[in-house]
Amino acid sequence: MCGKALRGRDAVVDHIVPHRGDAALFWDEGNWQALCKFCHDSRKQRVEHGGLVGGHDENGMPLDRAHPWNVGM
Repeated sequence: MCGKALRGRDAVVDHIVPHRGDAALFWDEGNWQALCKFCHDSRKQRVEHGGLVGGHDENGMPLDRAHPWNVGM
């Protein structure tokens, strides 16, 4: 989410689709992505529980494509 994991800093394995105890989905390497620990423990958890990703671009528009201001654009 922030790109730090791609630079090899503080990376953890995140499941793109939550496995919710499904062993096959848990071990499916195609369902893995690297996230920094901060993004995994905060931003990703907020998204999985129905929240929006924070942040905005230089024009003040929300970065989250699911934000109501971005829907239909």
